[in-house]
Amino acid sequence: MAQRSLVALTVGTAVLAASLFGIFTRPVGFLAAIWPANAILLGLMVRNPACATASGWLAAFAGYIAADFLTGSDLRTNLWLSSANMAGAMAGYGLFSLMSEDIRRLRRSISVLYLFAVCCAAAMAAALASAAGAALLFGRDITDGMAFWFVSELVNNLVVLPVILTFPGAGTLMRQWRKPLAANLATLLHAAPAAALAASVGVGLVVGGPGALAFPIPALLWCALTYSLFTTTTLTMLMSAWLLISLPAQLIPLSKLPNPLRLLDSIRLGVALMALGPLTVASTNAARKELIDRLFKAANFDSLTGALSRGAFMERAKSRLAELSRSSQGVALLTIDLDYFKRINDRFGHAAGDSVLTEFVRLVSPELRRADLFGRTGGEEFAVLLPKADLIEATGMAERIRLTVERAELMLPSGQQLRMTVSIGVAACAAVEVRGLDELLLIADRALYEAKAAGRNMVRVGGCGPDGGREGPASDAAEDHDDRPVRKRAQ
Repeated sequence: MAQRSLVALTVGTAVLAASLFGIFTRPVGFLAAIWPANAILLGLMVRNPACATASGWLAAFAGYIAADFLTGSDLRTNLWLSSANMAGAMAGYGLFSLMSEDIRRLRRSISVLYLFAVCCAAAMAAALASAAGAALLFGRDITDGMAFWFVSELVNNLVVLPVILTFPGAGTLMRQWRKPLAANLATLLHAAPAAALAASVGVGLVVGGPGALAFPIPALLWCALTYSLFTTTTLTMLMSAWLLISLPAQLIPLSKLPNPLRLLDSIRLGVALMALGPLTVASTNAARKELIDRLFKAANFDSLTGALSRGAFMERAKSRLAELSRSSQGVALLTIDLDYFKRINDRFGHAAGDSVLTEFVRLVSPELRRADLFGRTGGEEFAVLLPKADLIEATGMAERIRLTVERAELMLPSGQQLRMTVSIGVAACAAVEVRGLDELLLIADRALYEAKAAGRNMVRVGGCGPDGGREGPASDAAEDHDDRPVRKRAQ
């Protein structure tokens, strides 16, 4: 109950604050230059379905009512305006609930088309609900009143709603803002689109006229190709809000038309259609980046465990070795083999084997440093490259991994619990002494074979240099059929 009350209070407060902002932007009479309240309400409901309860909608209605009362509206006008606002937001929420999360968050190329359709439907619902009061407030017929309300709702939704739908979360934004900005050419180039957008505002103020609507478009498209989806929607909202406020207030000079309402409709519709361009480019660009990220992940990471694939590990390890070879720093390699993995597959099934591999990577990853490379090199075989590590550090890392795995208990899909162990081979050398990754792998593999031959669940170290290896790898001792993975049934 307390949680529900807090959610309702949040919704009502947000609507109240946004409504007061809209009311205070009225350049003449009752006409608000920008009215963000409905879009904010719709965005809150779409992003947080827990808000879309009866108490949440009632709190929103109360927020509309309170804002108009605080600014002196009479009861009849207040109820009519609030009902029309609610009708648009509820219609938009109903349509958005039919769509996938990716489309709602503008992560697909076609998302902006769906957004435009929903905004049109929500604007029409609000316009139909407002039709009865058109003569009262506009002094004009119902058709003119509905047209004005439709255009106003459409532009407000298209300007404000994308920012809420694409908001990545406070935590993500904080991590991005904490990144230090280097004063170099790349940073200056990254800021260039935003600077161009600011310059277009200045040009519009100087030149004026209807063309002022079009001046920001090239800069906004540049921003859409350069910045993230959320940044682009935010810049588009700020630019649109500036135009919506400055043009009716004659901050940007325009020739006057005989019908001021028709002029305002034209301005708002132009701003709404202008916003579609950068939104479409940014949405398409975001979908393209997501596809590239997926392809990159598929090419470089093991689909089951999330560790580097064999090819990616080998390529990156060779590159790191080449970098380290130009210094006197050390390098170490661990080769890890899950003990008796074939028996786990045979006795519990391949689903259990997959669970063991996934759990192993989950256990090992926190033990590694950020610069370490962790890859799956075979079925149950893994390798870890430790740049700038000596023999003591590498052996300590290997022993921590072995103990972490030994102490863990894994719940299998069948409901049984399983304990697993690993054998680890260590090779640690000065980078300048290593002739290549293959040599380092050979040394670590020989040490791994020693660990397996000695009984498994242990760490063995191989030497570097011309005498580092043996004449050949110790034979992989046949598995003793009495040695079985330790298991116990779940209680």
